[in-house]
Amino acid sequence: MSEPLTASEVQDTKDILQNFYGAQTQNWRITVKTLEVLGRLIEKTRACDSMMDLVPRPFGGGSVIKWGQKQVRKAVLRKLKDGSGKHYIACMKASAASMRTDFYMSGL
Repeated sequence: MSEPLTASEVQDTKDILQNFYGAQTQNWRITVKTLEVLGRLIEKTRACDSMMDLVPRPFGGGSVIKWGQKQVRKAVLRKLKDGSGKHYIACMKASAASMRTDFYMSGL
């Protein structure tokens, strides 16, 4: 059996979840199972972020070939840049929406 969560761990978890679900998370019951679900949510968001880094940005006019080459270079730089703690909002919202029920169930 695992140790119960401390008050600071519960509050930290609620603060992290608030970035995904808003202020309603302050009323959620946080358990060890919730932390496991949060780990899966972060993994899912990171996977989405990796794919979003490869998406070309809008065409700005000029030569299509030069634009394409520039997009490849920028995608590589985005992939190599340390983005720890940063996520695309679209990835956060999509991942959070798909896992909302998991969080509700983890508190039961």
